[in-house]
Amino acid sequence: MESTKSVMEPVAWIFQMLTGLVMILLVTLHFYVTHMTSHEALKYAEVASRVAQPEFKALYAALLLVVSFHAFNGLRAILLDTTAGMRKKGAVSALTMLAFLLAFIYGLYLLFSI
Repeated sequence: MESTKSVMEPVAWIFQMLTGLVMILLVTLHFYVTHMTSHEALKYAEVASRVAQPEFKALYAALLLVVSFHAFNGLRAILLDTTAGMRKKGAVSALTMLAFLLAFIYGLYLLFSI
């Protein structure tokens, strides 16, 4: 069990760091497109038009992926910092990954149903 921890925790930490960096880039791009390009960018018709474009759907799908993974991996780390979480490490990891997948799939469903 100790060998799993020695491999999994650094990998989880690296993914946490990478998703945080990618989030900074994607949120900055999102902010630029929605707030800096024109005063019309936040009007409903403009937002609907933008979200209908495949490249923006891909941008928002990537943002959804990194934000949801970052959030649920962070929740996993917080829960593993508790005594109860460490006793049920496998269950905590499985449940947080399941919650991540459900949130991501539901978000994709909403994004692509527009």
